Amino acid sequence: TGGPCWDVPLGRRDSTTASLARADVDLPLPSHGLVTLLAKFQNQGLSLTDMVALV
Repeated sequence: TGGPCWDVPLGRRDSTTASLARADVDLPLPSHGLVTLLAKFQNQGLSLTDMVALV
């Protein structure tokens, strides 16, 4: 169209690889109790406050 143009880098910047097999490994299940949920979130460096905000 005659206007300016520029290249836009594609892809994620937070990872250089992706794994379909590992994609759902750390997702909590609906049947997980509070203790299990807290452990899963804490294993990722997240607090109870983080968990409540994300859920």
